[in-house]
Amino acid sequence: MDIQPLGSNKFLVSLSPEDLRELDITYDTMDYSNIETRRVIWTILDYVRRNTGRDIDPSGNLLIEASPDGAGGCILLFTVPVSRTGIGTVISKTDSVQIFEFRSSDDLLDAMSAVGKGSIDGRIFTDGRKFRAELPSEKATVYRHIIEEFGIFIGNDSLTVTSTHEHWKELSKSTS
Repeated sequence: MDIQPLGSNKFLVSLSPEDLRELDITYDTMDYSNIETRRVIWTILDYVRRNTGRDIDPSGNLLIEASPDGAGGCILLFTVPVSRTGIGTVISKTDSVQIFEFRSSDDLLDAMSAVGKGSIDGRIFTDGRKFRAELPSEKATVYRHIIEEFGIFIGNDSLTVTSTHEHWKELSKSTS
């Protein structure tokens, strides 16, 4: 289990296939309404507390974004919302791609530069004014905190992806 703090209210936990076996869970069976998933989340949060000193209350406001890592493992992005909106704990599973929108080509290029060459492996679209990047979820989840400094997350649902493909002009497809 690898823990990466991403700020005062976010951290990333990478679970290897071995970690998932030890925790007796798979990405496909993660569902916070299931008691076994809650047990796993509590176990992970206890591990995070013991190894980083961060004490996160799983019964408070907590957003958990889960994404497969492409190697049989899983990436979990934990965010403790700054505002107390009363959302409780939510696990959001990402689909295979995520869409980000940028106001200008400069913002898009700055985001790509900030995450490093080869880190953004996806497709670029434009509507003539704005730009969209369609990124594989496993990379988008890891770099999301950096990407959102330059653009905004639009969605990962099939409607957003299909709309982007149909109504935006594809500029390039990365082959990194």
